[in-house]
Amino acid sequence: MKHIGTIVREKIVDEIKESVQQSEGCFFVNFNKVKARSISQLRNNLRTTKAKVYVAKNSLFSKAFDTNRDNVANFINGETAVIFVYDKDIVRAAKALVDFAKENEIIRVKGGLLKDKAVSAQDLNSLAKLPPKEVLLGMAVSGLASPITGFVSTLNQVILKFVWVVEEIKKNKETNKK
Repeated sequence: MKHIGTIVREKIVDEIKESVQQSEGCFFVNFNKVKARSISQLRNNLRTTKAKVYVAKNSLFSKAFDTNRDNVANFINGETAVIFVYDKDIVRAAKALVDFAKENEIIRVKGGLLKDKAVSAQDLNSLAKLPPKEVLLGMAVSGLASPITGFVSTLNQVILKFVWVVEEIKKNKETNKK
């Protein structure tokens, strides 16, 4: 028969594994000497980005991230919290986390996993500087539409010049008849 503590730890590891599988990525932060109010504020800030803060013992995180052990070994040390991001737009969550870490210098971003790829804290800072998804899509559409718009404008100018020439010829013929 298993002890209650063992059952609870297994349940926590299963929850973390499930979160890893369902999430688009996760970020690791050090929250040493952070007050509970700050963690609650971080949770509230991240809730709008479809992200969840999870705090557990490092040994439980290590068991849960067993398949990615090499990728996360450097991130699971000291007091660690993992932020699971469930939204496809990971940039919003990264931006919320990095902004919060700037305001609360006690929290330090260690790095993260985007699917199975490890990213450093510097990579997450760079990711947070990207514009929102909608702006990036707008920039891409604008970039694609720009050559087409230029081509249509050029064709329009050719047609306009032809019409102007025809109008001038017509005016010249009318003035020559008089």
